[in-house]
Amino acid sequence: MTTWHDTGKETEPDSRNRVQLGTSIKTPAGVRYRVKKNDQGQILLDPVKLVPAYEAWFHENQERVASFNLAVAEAEAGQSVGLDLGAEEDE
Repeated sequence: MTTWHDTGKETEPDSRNRVQLGTSIKTPAGVRYRVKKNDQGQILLDPVKLVPAYEAWFHENQERVASFNLAVAEAEAGQSVGLDLGAEEDE
């Protein structure tokens, strides 16, 4: 479950509908935010990172991502399987 923390700051939109987050919110470099709003008027800034177009094919398929994450978890747990590519031949 996600925990929300009160920053102790209140703000209001300026004449151009911009909201200042203040110095209590630290954001990592390269992070953008997807803005979500619910029926109660609450606004959530969901951090996202952009990926280069040549890597998008990987992220667009959730089965591929899940398979990769499983392989990483197995490798970290020492459960990786060796791959025999055959003997190297001299050219």
